[in-house]
Amino acid sequence: MLKRALSISLMLLLSNISWGAPGVSPVPALPATTRGQTVTVQGSNFPAQGVVVHLRTGREDSGNKGRTIVAVVASDGKSLSFKLPQDHFDTGRYLVYLDFDSTELALPGDLTVLPDEAAKVQIDSIYPATDYASNEDDGYDFDISGTNLGQAPDDNYLEVVGAGRQSVGTPSECAAYATARVFKKICLSYDTGMETRRLTVKGFHPVSFQEPIQLRLRVNGTLSEARPVTFSRITPTELRGLATVLSLVLGLIVLALVWKGIGIYKIGDQDYSPAASFFLDKQTNSYSLSKFQLLAWTGVAVFSYIFAFLCRILIQWDFTFPEIPSGWSTLLGISVGTTVAAVGITSNHGPKGAGPVSPSISDLICSGGLVASDRFQFFVWTLVGSGGFLGLVMAHDPSTLKDLPDVPASFLYLMGISATGYLGGKLVRSPGPVVAQLLVTAAAPAVVGSPATMAINIKGENLSQNALVNIDGDTLRPDQFAIDVVKAQVQAADPSFCTEVNVRLKDAASYLEGLHTLILTDKDGQMAACSFPVDPLTIDPNQSVTPDDQPRAVTVTGRNFADGMTAQWTDAGSKVATLTTTDVSKILDTKLSITLIPGMTKGLGTLVLISAINLRATGSVQVN
Repeated sequence: MLKRALSISLMLLLSNISWGAPGVSPVPALPATTRGQTVTVQGSNFPAQGVVVHLRTGREDSGNKGRTIVAVVASDGKSLSFKLPQDHFDTGRYLVYLDFDSTELALPGDLTVLPDEAAKVQIDSIYPATDYASNEDDGYDFDISGTNLGQAPDDNYLEVVGAGRQSVGTPSECAAYATARVFKKICLSYDTGMETRRLTVKGFHPVSFQEPIQLRLRVNGTLSEARPVTFSRITPTELRGLATVLSLVLGLIVLALVWKGIGIYKIGDQDYSPAASFFLDKQTNSYSLSKFQLLAWTGVAVFSYIFAFLCRILIQWDFTFPEIPSGWSTLLGISVGTTVAAVGITSNHGPKGAGPVSPSISDLICSGGLVASDRFQFFVWTLVGSGGFLGLVMAHDPSTLKDLPDVPASFLYLMGISATGYLGGKLVRSPGPVVAQLLVTAAAPAVVGSPATMAINIKGENLSQNALVNIDGDTLRPDQFAIDVVKAQVQAADPSFCTEVNVRLKDAASYLEGLHTLILTDKDGQMAACSFPVDPLTIDPNQSVTPDDQPRAVTVTGRNFADGMTAQWTDAGSKVATLTTTDVSKILDTKLSITLIPGMTKGLGTLVLISAINLRATGSVQVN
C-alpha cells in the first residue's frame, strides 16, 4: 500500500472554454503513476460541480465510457483532481476524458498506470560516496541519483537509518542559510532538467563520523533501499598536511638520535648542520649523489605509506595496514645497492674530484667540477621517478586510495640501467684530486731584484704533480709556480698522483694578504679548490687612537692573531715606523696590544700586521 497520494500537475491550459465546443492547448504526455494516487489537472473555468473523469483503454465497446471517477474541483475553478482506484483496477495505458455539462474533453496523450513496484523510489548512487566538508556551508553537500524521486524536491524525505527523518528547510529558510553559510536544516533542490532523477542535498550534518552512514529516501509512502555514505572529518588538504607533518616529525626523530654523533660539520668558515651531513661526502666535502637518491626514494616511500595509512583510518575508516606493492622492495633494493656499491668503488678506486671549496647542488651532477653525463642522467631519473611517484600518490582522492601504486617492471629496468651507468662511470673515470689539509709554510716579501714568494703544503689524495694551478680565477703560467713531490701515492691510478705536495708560487705579492682560492686541475679536467691561508689575519674596522708624539699602547682587535708578529705603522702625516715583536703583544686570538707613536697629525693612519711567516693584514686607524 502506498502511504501518500502523489499530486501530479499536468498544466493543462483551458482558456476561453466554451461549454458547447471547448478548445484545448497541447500539453506533454501524462506522466506515469500508480494505483491509489491522486492526479491533479490545472486549467481554468472548471464548473464547481458535476465534473467526472473517464479512463478508457481504447478497446471498449461503443457506448462504453470506461472507468468513471468523480473529480473534485478547486474552489478557484483552476484545477481539479481525481484519485485512481486502489483495487480491481488494471495497470496499463489509459486515455483520459473530462465530462461536464454533457461535454467530453480529451486530455492530450495518455496516462500510464504502473505496478506498485515499478514506481517505487530507488537510489542508484550517492555522489560522492565519501564526502568532505563543504566549502560553501558548514555541513556536507552531496547528490542522490535514482528513479521515481519526488516530483518536487520537498516530496522527498531523507532518512538516516537508525536516526530517523531529516528536517528540511523551506525555500525562504534555505535562502537565509545560503547567505549565512550556516544550515540548521538540510535543503533539497533539483538542477534544471534533472527533476525526479538527481536530488541535491545541502547542509547535511552527520551524527557520526566513525563509519559509513546509511541513507534512504521516502517518496509518496515508498521507501528506497539504504545506501552507505562516508563523511570525512578531515579534508584532503588537511590530510596531506598531516602526512607531511608526521613525515617531518619522523625525520626529526631520526635526526635527533644521531645529532650528537654527527655534530656540526665545518667546511672553511661555514658550519653545516647534521641534516646537511646526511647528503655530504666528507671525504670530498661535496654532496653525494648516491646518498641523495637513497634519501629521496626512502623519503618518498615513507611519506607515501604514511599518507595511504592516514587515508584508510581517517577517511575510509578501514583500520588495516596498506599493502606494500611488490615492486617497491625491488626499487628500494636497487637504491640501497647503488649506495653500497658507490661506497665500495670509492674505497677501492678513489673518490671523485672535490670540486669547489663549499658544497654545491651542482656536485650531484659534477665530478671534480666537470659535468658527468652518467651522474646527470642518474640524477634526473631519480627526480623524475621519485617526484612522479609522489605526484601519483598526492593526486589520488584520499577516499579511493586503498593501496600505493605499484612500480612497473619497465620502470625498474630503467632504474637499474641508470644506476648501472652511474656506477660504471665511477669505475672508468679516474679519481680526482681531494685536498684534506693545506698550510702556508713560508712567504717572503718582494725585495729589490726578487719578487715575493710563497710555499703552500697540500695533503690529500690524487694530487697530480702535473696539475694546473689557478688562483682567484687566473690560471698561472708554468713559470709562475712549481709543484714539488713530498710523498707519492701508493698504488695510484696515475703515476703522477701524490698524497702530499708543495706548491711554490714564484710571484706571490698579491697573495700575502687576504683570503685566496687555489684550484688544482688534473689532466682529466677534474679539480679540487681550497682556500689559503686557512685562518687569514684580519683587522677590524673603526680602530682609533688619540694624537700623541710619545709611544703609547694601542689595543687592536681582529682575528687569528698569533705570537711573534711584527707591524708597520704609517701615521696620518705619512711617517713610517717599523714595530718589532717587542712592540706587538698578543692578548687573545682576537686582541693585540701594540706600542706605537700615533703622531700629532689627525686623520687616517695605516697599520700593517705581519705574521711570523710574513702573511699580512692591513687596516686603517683613525687618529683624532
